[in-house]
Amino acid sequence: MISATGGVIVLDKPDGITSFRAVQLAGRILHEKKCGHAGTLDPMATGVLPICAGRATKIAGYLTVQDKEYDVSFRFGISTDTGDVTGKTLEEAAGASASEDEVRGAVSGLVGTWMQTPPAYSAIKVDGTRSYTLARKGEAVELAAREVTVTEAGMLSWSPEGFRMRVACSKGFYVRSLSRDLGNRFGIPMAVATLRRTRCGPFSISDAVTLEQLEAAVRLDGASGVMIPVPRALAHVPCRVIPQPAVEAVRQGRTPGPWLIGFEPAPGELVLLAREDGDPVALVSLDPSGAWSIVRGI
Repeated sequence: MISATGGVIVLDKPDGITSFRAVQLAGRILHEKKCGHAGTLDPMATGVLPICAGRATKIAGYLTVQDKEYDVSFRFGISTDTGDVTGKTLEEAAGASASEDEVRGAVSGLVGTWMQTPPAYSAIKVDGTRSYTLARKGEAVELAAREVTVTEAGMLSWSPEGFRMRVACSKGFYVRSLSRDLGNRFGIPMAVATLRRTRCGPFSISDAVTLEQLEAAVRLDGASGVMIPVPRALAHVPCRVIPQPAVEAVRQGRTPGPWLIGFEPAPGELVLLAREDGDPVALVSLDPSGAWSIVRGI
């Protein structure tokens, strides 16, 4: 049903299901058992969820490291154990609010690089166990703060009940942590009311299809119209076309060095090797000694 090389489907994930479940449903539609997502979304979140199908599952890890953008709304006057309105209520303060000027200033002040403590309900592992598993058992979870970067942040609307904002951020940024941090700044309980991811790396909401649209596309032309090929999905990675003898050598695990003489990217920088017809072969890199190595066969 999908191409021999597979590809990436940009799914507009519906709310109420896990990212894992969304992948399962997309895989059934595609008639493809080998599927995985690049960047988890909470069950209550919607929007851009890149799903790698077929051989494209081998590049999923190289898509999750890219920046993301979110459209999020917060509710004043309530805090929960998860940081969003689906969680267990911890505190309520009827009528609690922050002024429009306070919110606008706090949101614009998020731009920059700083340390953020992830929420207890996260997939981060603590001694081999997911943090959310420990939190659900009622165990105290203390996660170390991590460096995050916010490149853009702006308030979109405000009311006495809450506000809506847009944020562009690095991998590892937790929007749900903002309900805690901004709530502490304003001195009121807060929770995420709605969350929509509008961009994940090169994939934007304009590229996304719903499960219903994906099913219709598959019935029409086998999903070729909505499947993003691996080279396009890795457009941020330099690509070098290699001849067939080099393709065979790389697929046998031999160095591609003899065919890349004169091409010298920065040490450690990933390079995509492809056949003349565009079929992806492998991700390779140049180590500090000047030797090429295969990072990931595709």
